[in-house]
Amino acid sequence: MMMRTGVWVIVATFILCNPLLARDTKTVSISTGSWQPYINPQDQQLGSAGELLRQLFSQNDTAINWQYQNFDLAYQQVQQSQKLAAYPYFLTPQRSEEVLFSAPIFNVTSHIYYNRQYNNNIDVTTLTQYRIGKVAGYSYGTAIDELVSAATVIASEKQALIALLNNEIDYLPMTESVMNTMLIEQFPQRMLLVKPLDNMTGNASLHLIAAKTTQGQALITELNQLLSQAQNLQSLQASPVQLPIKPDIARLISAEGYPVILGQSAVDDSPDFFTLPQGTKVLVLQWSGKILASSKSDRLYKNMMDLSKVVILNGPHVGKELFIRNMHIELQ
Repeated sequence: MMMRTGVWVIVATFILCNPLLARDTKTVSISTGSWQPYINPQDQQLGSAGELLRQLFSQNDTAINWQYQNFDLAYQQVQQSQKLAAYPYFLTPQRSEEVLFSAPIFNVTSHIYYNRQYNNNIDVTTLTQYRIGKVAGYSYGTAIDELVSAATVIASEKQALIALLNNEIDYLPMTESVMNTMLIEQFPQRMLLVKPLDNMTGNASLHLIAAKTTQGQALITELNQLLSQAQNLQSLQASPVQLPIKPDIARLISAEGYPVILGQSAVDDSPDFFTLPQGTKVLVLQWSGKILASSKSDRLYKNMMDLSKVVILNGPHVGKELFIRNMHIELQ
């Protein structure tokens, strides 16, 4: 028993003398709100920006206690020193006088979007002639902010996008990844309707804000040091979300006068032919030239007989790359 006690004394002494083992985990409370994909809702994983901040604070064993709030309310409470910090926020001249800002933590790209069902890709110099919306509390970069300074303010990103889809506004600035995430998850059928204006891109940084107090200044100083330590790590970033390119998935159908669907291995004089069951699913790899090009005639028999290249997705010939007549291809 004495030997065991002596061992534990040695171990305890070693831990106390070794700062790497004796370090205690600290906790900092930070207000945030759902802003996908950067900050996910409270019952989900953090999101890319939340995970980035967590990783930065992990360098000195600081855990984050996330407090979900409305972004405007969180800002107001930090401004009035009722809360210590909130994240993430765009830096504006007015805000810089009211709260403390960290160094940039990540950057985002913004565009001005339009619904091509109702509007066109216009010259931005004429933008003020149209109905413009913007989301409350947003900054889109200096160039876009100046163009939309008199825009109608809308409470949330989702409400703003619905206004654009319903033709209640003509143009809407928004952060690219936020727009893409909403289109993918909430409005996939309208994904191809919403387009960004050409030659108008804004870039802005996102920051942690803190109260103008001694404690707030200490937090900003600490975070800036942690950012400096990790600045060369390319894996630490809030990854942007891109719109997926929707593949041309089709099923094969019979056509009048052609009840059997044939696929051929090549377009030369001696291909191998394969019989394909009706309903076979395919991915179109390359549309034929005649179906891609316009025609001066409405006599389109040759267009329907032309061959497009597909890969077979199911059935007895799954995996084969074959050429199929256009009249047999029905897009899904």
